[in-house]
Amino acid sequence: MKVKNYNRANKIKNTISGRIFDTLNVLFFVFFCITVLFPVWDMLVKSFSAPRDVSYISINFWPKEFVFDSYEYVINKPLFLTAYINTIMRSIIGTAYHLFIVTIGAYVLTRVKMPGLKIISFVWLIPMFFSAGLIPTFYFYNKIGLYDTFFVYVLPTAFSMYGIIIIRNFFLQIDRELEDAAMVDGAGSLRILTSIYLPLSKPVYATITLWHVVGQWTLWFDNLAYVRSESLITLQFLLRRVRIEAEMFASDAAAFSFRQAPTNFLNATTIMAATTILIITPIICLYPFLQRYFVKGVMLGAVKG
Repeated sequence: MKVKNYNRANKIKNTISGRIFDTLNVLFFVFFCITVLFPVWDMLVKSFSAPRDVSYISINFWPKEFVFDSYEYVINKPLFLTAYINTIMRSIIGTAYHLFIVTIGAYVLTRVKMPGLKIISFVWLIPMFFSAGLIPTFYFYNKIGLYDTFFVYVLPTAFSMYGIIIIRNFFLQIDRELEDAAMVDGAGSLRILTSIYLPLSKPVYATITLWHVVGQWTLWFDNLAYVRSESLITLQFLLRRVRIEAEMFASDAAAFSFRQAPTNFLNATTIMAATTILIITPIICLYPFLQRYFVKGVMLGAVKG
């Protein structure tokens, strides 16, 4: 009985002002979530709507009629499967190679007693603030054999000083006594990296992985500037092409008969909506697996300088 009274006496009482604040806080975040999710929902509704039901001056919370013709049009594009495979491959290979490069760079910067460390850091910082420009970059890629190859998607994006800084700051928070103990047991630098630093750095690697996968998935300009082969087309570049074609269909009636496409669903809005949903779905499916590490990786990787 005494314990019950003790717990009741020490229970934190919620005042009226506290309840009002909690209520307003919940309402604010509910409204914020609605503003974030509504554009996605609107895009999803438009992708399943008939062209006659889509209008820029009206908002539909549910399709008046479920129509799958826009998805069929996009999926049946001859290059759609090729673009999807190329985008998946560039995301996987590019992210894996990026993680390898930034890991080596971050581990090097944690060797505070290494000669020339400041010079290396200064040189690596230069690309963060300066770039060669489009023409010199195009000329350089052509000279080294990257032009019109799959590796133009992977190699140029491998190095990121920002990613190196994030991982390096995370490494510096790991207790150095673990490294000293491993060195006493005869472990070398590579063994210390793979057995101590990497297993303890899952949050920051999940963060960097998500950033780079999204970046690789959404890039399209490198396909426009440095690739001419149709077999290397990417999903975002195909989206751009589909949008241009859909606008042509909507503005020129002769295009419908020329491309032998039915006129009931060739609408720029619905086709763009269907293409966008097909593109963002893999990223949305990937995010829940990395979300639990994401916030921790961002916060811990940016605390210590």
